[in-house]
Amino acid sequence: MHAFKEDGPGVSMWQHDASDSIATQWGDREENFDDQWMNKSRKKGLKSKAQPFVDHLKNTKWEVLVVNQDIVNAFCLPGGKIVVYTGLLKRFPSDKEIATVLGHEIGHVVARHAAERMTRHIFLTLVQLFFLAFLYAPDLLQSMSTLFLELPFSRSQELEADHIGLLLMAAAGYDPQTAPYVYEKLGEITKSSELLQYVTTHPSGKKRGERLRKTGTMEEAVRIYQDRSQGAEAEGFLRAL
Repeated sequence: MHAFKEDGPGVSMWQHDASDSIATQWGDREENFDDQWMNKSRKKGLKSKAQPFVDHLKNTKWEVLVVNQDIVNAFCLPGGKIVVYTGLLKRFPSDKEIATVLGHEIGHVVARHAAERMTRHIFLTLVQLFFLAFLYAPDLLQSMSTLFLELPFSRSQELEADHIGLLLMAAAGYDPQTAPYVYEKLGEITKSSELLQYVTTHPSGKKRGERLRKTGTMEEAVRIYQDRSQGAEAEGFLRAL
């Protein structure tokens, strides 16, 4: 997810790592841990009898932490902690919109994107060291590596998380056809453009919305959604994982 703070200049991208730094970074800030939505949805999910389909994550202890700060952002750490800012909840207040956000962030964990990024970083470092032996231009190599390798890889991960999240929200009992509008709205908030997407870690909101509408993933998600009870909600995420 993009991070955008209204009272600050520009758009700030927050990384999905540094689990141990959470307590230090936010220790002195006011945090709002709102369990009402999760509790209500969990009760409805128990009635829906949604079945799991991602067995390898069954031992993950999922937890949603809501930080009281006007930033439009959310991220998920490898251990299953999902951090959502109140700035995002203000602009995406409906359960369907929140489900889209949570599904996307959980999708990163399902696809093991953190491990992929670490492996790719090591590989790119070795490649740069190899070329430095013949051409000592570290700044140029770093720029080329970032522009043509790291950023496209990051954007592909975001699109993959979009697709996984679409299936998860459908399994949880939320209409997946909501998701494209959420990403387009997010793009408007962060003022992402088709041109700037090539120098950022995220595709534009417009592209993300179009990709979800045009792929077979949407058809599959709609079928899953139609087979699920409308009241699955958050417990569907827990049982789906």
